[in-house]
Amino acid sequence: MIMYNYQNTYDQPVFDGTIFGEAPVGILHSPQIKQLSHNSICRYVNILIDKWFKKILGAEKNKKALLDILRELIPERNIVDIKYDRKGMRKRNAFEGCHDAVFDVECIDVDGTRFVVEMQRTEQAHFNERALFYSTFPIQEQVIARNRNQKLNHDLHFDYPPVYIICFLNFSFHPLSNQIIHRYDLRERESGELMTDRINYIFIEMTNYKRGDEEPHNDDSFVEKLSWAFTHMSSLTERPASLMEEVFRAIFDACEIRALDENEQKEYEATMTTQWDLDDQMTTAYLKGEARGETKKRNEIARALLSLGVFEDIIAKATEMTPKEVEALKYPEP
Repeated sequence: MIMYNYQNTYDQPVFDGTIFGEAPVGILHSPQIKQLSHNSICRYVNILIDKWFKKILGAEKNKKALLDILRELIPERNIVDIKYDRKGMRKRNAFEGCHDAVFDVECIDVDGTRFVVEMQRTEQAHFNERALFYSTFPIQEQVIARNRNQKLNHDLHFDYPPVYIICFLNFSFHPLSNQIIHRYDLRERESGELMTDRINYIFIEMTNYKRGDEEPHNDDSFVEKLSWAFTHMSSLTERPASLMEEVFRAIFDACEIRALDENEQKEYEATMTTQWDLDDQMTTAYLKGEARGETKKRNEIARALLSLGVFEDIIAKATEMTPKEVEALKYPEP
C-alpha cells in the first residue's frame, strides 16, 4: 500500500511545540522575505501567524467560520456541526525527550469525524513524513473515544470514524503549478483501490494562487479565494468585492482586530511589534547573504577569465570590479 495523491506531491518541515513545527514569527515563506510596513493601519489579524490562527479559528465565537471552511473543503461529508476538542489538542509524545504534539485547531463532527486544521508558514524538512507521524495521534484518540463511549470492556474495536489532517501551507511543493489543493489517502498502487477512508490529508499550497497579489476574480474557486484571503488579509482595509459570499463574511468578521477584546488587542499589537523587529533582522541577514553570494560568484567569474588570459582591464569592466580587486585575485591569500 502507498500514500496516494490524486494529483501528485512530495517532500518537505521541524518541531517546536506545534504539530508540524513553526519557524520564528519574523520569517515569512522562503525563499522570499516579505517586509511588512511598520506604519500600516491594519484592520484584520495576520492569520498566517500560528498563534493567531489558533485564536481566531479555534474560538467558539468563530466556529461558524471554521465550519464553513470545512464544508467547502470536504463537501462529500455533509458536515452538520462541529465541537472543539480542547483536551485533545495536546497529544502525549511517546518518544523520550520530545515535546508533546500540540495541534492548532482540532474539532469533531456530530458523527465523530475528527478534523485537525493547521497553519504552516514556512517550509521545513520532511513535512509529509511529519504529517504522517502526527496523524497517528488523532487516530489513536478515535479508537479510545469510540471504546470509551460504547463502554467496551473487551478487545478494542477499530471501526472508528475518519480523521482529516488539513494543512494550509504558505509555501509550495509545486512552485511551477497553479494547483492549490492536494488530497491524499491510502490506496493500492496498481488498481487505485482505496485501502481505508479513515485517514485523509488535505494540503493547501496557498502560494500557488495563479494571480499572485492580484485580487481574486468572481469566478475563482473557493480554495483560490481562501488562499488569497489568508495570505493578504493583514494588508487589507476592506473585504474585496469578489469575496462577498457568506463564508468569507464569516472569516473576515472573525479576523477583525476590533472584534478582539482589549487584552487580545494589546497581545496582538505586541505580537506584531515582535514580528516587525524579526522581519527587519531576517531581511538584513537575507540581503547580506545575497550580497556575499554575488561577490563570490563575481570573483569566480573573474578568476575563470584570468585563467583564460583575458586582460585585467576587460575583466574589471565586465564584472564591475576595480583593477585592484582583479589584481588581488591573481594572488590569493594563503
